[in-house]
Amino acid sequence: MTTTELYAVYCRAYADYDRCLAGQTTVLASSLVEQVVAEFAVQDASNGRSRRTREEFERSISDGLSALAPLGLRAA
Repeated sequence: MTTTELYAVYCRAYADYDRCLAGQTTVLASSLVEQVVAEFAVQDASNGRSRRTREEFERSISDGLSALAPLGLRAA
């Protein structure tokens, strides 16, 4: 997956959390990486952090790439 695709998952999960405010998201993740990104968005939303910009998200992915590598994410 590209960071653009992952950012779309992040944005959907963040928006979903904002709508339902139930502490969860209904975004269906098809991979572990997508699930981690959705959980990242829920954490941001639940902590009151504004949605990350694409640039902020890409920096976060870059910073966490070593942690996401075992889940199948590779830099493109």
